[in-house]
Amino acid sequence: MGSAKHRHQPSRHLPGRGHIPATNNDQDRELLQFNVRLAKARQAQADTNRIERKAFREHARIENAVSAYTRELCARLDERGFSHGVTLSRIPEGGDAVLIVQLSDLHFNERVELPSNRYDFTVAAQRLAKLAQRVKQLGKSYGARKVVVACLGDFLNSDRRLDELLSNATNRSMATLLAVDILRAFLLDLRQQFEIEVYGITGNESRVNKELGWSDALATDSYDLMIYEILKRGFQSTAGIRFCGFRANELLFEVLGRTFLCLHGHQIGANTQKSVQEIAGKYAAQGITVDYTLFGHLHASAIGDYHARNASLVGSNAYSEAGLNFCSKAAQNVHIVSPGTIDGVKVDLQDVSGIKPYPFASEWEAYCPKSERKLHTPSVVFQVVV
Repeated sequence: MGSAKHRHQPSRHLPGRGHIPATNNDQDRELLQFNVRLAKARQAQADTNRIERKAFREHARIENAVSAYTRELCARLDERGFSHGVTLSRIPEGGDAVLIVQLSDLHFNERVELPSNRYDFTVAAQRLAKLAQRVKQLGKSYGARKVVVACLGDFLNSDRRLDELLSNATNRSMATLLAVDILRAFLLDLRQQFEIEVYGITGNESRVNKELGWSDALATDSYDLMIYEILKRGFQSTAGIRFCGFRANELLFEVLGRTFLCLHGHQIGANTQKSVQEIAGKYAAQGITVDYTLFGHLHASAIGDYHARNASLVGSNAYSEAGLNFCSKAAQNVHIVSPGTIDGVKVDLQDVSGIKPYPFASEWEAYCPKSERKLHTPSVVFQVVV
């Protein structure tokens, strides 16, 4: 039975034995934990739905842009030829010189509005018209009958980031057609006085993919190739204009026994002379002697003994002037090749006062002011850091 002292002593609660009545604080804590779990589950479901809807919108927008681009491209290619209805001049006989037009960094879909510079499709058409004038003047002075146009890439701006892709995919598509329109007029202008050969390579800015590729399959997924092939097909029946080859990153062609190497220039390091000679050494190991290297990329003219760097058709933009403190002028290079001689000339295209622009389909005009956006401070709407 035990004594009264033991009978009235309260029992002790050890772990796993008995039950402790829940206090109000315990109940509040359990309710709070339940509500948090419920809110997290709802948020997870909302995030999943948002991601699924966003993915669908992105694919739908891209598909719509590609469909519109395909329709416009097919209509463009179905025309009877870029020289239809144009009276072509007879190619002159003789001539000991050949001109090489170094054409790079045209960035057709960039728009610049600065006190020191302005650029859009109309200005691009004016600057190319001015370039053609200078080429014809040089050709007459040196007695040239042929012009080689070396297309060195970056005919359109980059579109790497996802928000740019969604907002500007149609612009880049339309810009392709505008570029074809303007370059068509440029080549026909030169054809009035010369026989034309065209070569091309890809740049780094005009790529379709976000990643920079070096293999032929990846590097040629580029608007530069698209523009080249449209022009090639449009001029396929035009006498005196031949499209002789397109490569991904590097291309060789010969003029009067001299071998020229075409690069875009993004594979060249800070020491330009050293990099150019290293690349030429790669070909020397294959038994090929490179006499002169043509490239662009840095938007600044530099003509040396064994290489020539092209400027851009754009000139200074908001990013280069305010972001990099770097000023440049619109220019392209022209080289006069004669037996034993390569003379390089920088053609200043900055001022186009009084120059009539080539006609183009202005209803396709669209802009991609990438350089200005680089100066804006990005704001993060939602960010998760683990």
